[in-house]
Amino acid sequence: MTTMLRNILFSLTLLSSVGMFAQTDADNAVHADTLLNISSAKNISIKSTKSVTSITVSKLDNTSNNFYYEVGKSNDKVLKQLSVECSDISDVIVYETATDINVEFDDSKGESYSYTFRFPNPDNRSIKSYIGKKSNDFGVTISHKKSTQWDIVTQGLAFGWGTDLNATPNMGIDMGKSHEFTWNMILGFRMTTHRIHSLTFGLGIHWQELTTVGSHHFLKNDNGAITLNPYAENQYNGESHINLFSLQIPLIYKLSFGHKRNWGFNLGPILNFNTGGHIETKYSTNDSDIKIKTGNIGQRKVTIDGMAALNYQAIGLYARYSPMKRMNNRTGLDFSTFSTGIMLCF
Repeated sequence: MTTMLRNILFSLTLLSSVGMFAQTDADNAVHADTLLNISSAKNISIKSTKSVTSITVSKLDNTSNNFYYEVGKSNDKVLKQLSVECSDISDVIVYETATDINVEFDDSKGESYSYTFRFPNPDNRSIKSYIGKKSNDFGVTISHKKSTQWDIVTQGLAFGWGTDLNATPNMGIDMGKSHEFTWNMILGFRMTTHRIHSLTFGLGIHWQELTTVGSHHFLKNDNGAITLNPYAENQYNGESHINLFSLQIPLIYKLSFGHKRNWGFNLGPILNFNTGGHIETKYSTNDSDIKIKTGNIGQRKVTIDGMAALNYQAIGLYARYSPMKRMNNRTGLDFSTFSTGIMLCF
């Protein structure tokens, strides 16, 4: 009778423990955040110590993209390290819970593997995660708590073409020869929630050149007014530019969507501090080539633009609209601008 009672109590204890672990696993599954879910990869490399875990998965689904993940801070005094290397894997899943990072995959023979690595400090962990061709992620994670992550980033290298809008007088701008260069954020801060929504602000630069190639050129008069004057009879191959340079502070919202969140829609205002501007006119005569440069042209000091962009992974198309007047009233030029082009490093 004593033996039977002991066996019953042991069974009840075992069932209670199984139920407790099942509940814990269920809770973790509910709060799991899938970082990677692909059908195949060329190779997986995992290195884990007490203080840091790094995961690299290469050639995702037969593409050139790789997956990089690192959590924790490296420690030179590594006493024990787990290292996993496996090639030609399939059904790869990497997901986070509140307390750990989990990796599952099948090898080339169909054998399944599963690894769980607990976070050394779950409430204040440092994480880097990136999918791309190179190992650098164009950003540094400074905070990652539950569904919100803060990063220091640099992004948005763009080259485009611009034109004037509602110009008085008509400036005859040639959009095909009017270029602009933008580094949207040389240094920025990004807040990401649920890996879908992000808000980024920072400091960048914007340079724009508006070009007229007609029979007139820009000329700044002694009173500060800018007029369109005709070239002389012996002047030909004329080209005249208004160049504007700005320090900018963008505030950009991004919505990531599509397969593996590879697509993104970006929208937001840009505050410009227009620190530089000049006119440059070039033409040829019978004897030589002439270039005249004039500064202090009277650009407005502060303007606000709007930008929208659609990207796939690290490349996309953007449009930028400047509704405010670009020049002061004393110049006599009244125009806004519109530009579009290609942007990299989203």
